[in-house]
Amino acid sequence: MSTPPRTKDFSAWINLQPPGPSNLVVTGEVETPSSADIPVLTETEDPRNPPSTLELDLTIRNSGGIGTPAFEFQSVRFEKPASASEYDRVLILWQGSIVNSVDVGEVH
Repeated sequence: MSTPPRTKDFSAWINLQPPGPSNLVVTGEVETPSSADIPVLTETEDPRNPPSTLELDLTIRNSGGIGTPAFEFQSVRFEKPASASEYDRVLILWQGSIVNSVDVGEVH
């Protein structure tokens, strides 16, 4: 297992503002080894977690371009349809280990 990347400023909320439809939004920043590498969040499931907890796998993918080799933080975002109170926690995982646990708020 490789060392997880540094992360910061993760937040999660359910956007309930009109006109809808409502959706869950998760944002944060992930340190990548190159400007050509981009962080990606993908939904996964663990039957041991309650339905109100969403798990997202964090991976870093190369965009195929030529980037600078400097480490830098890049934004990552995930969205999916969700209703009010559907989720109360989001877990961010790196290779199966939790690197962030974020409480879900609601925006009205």
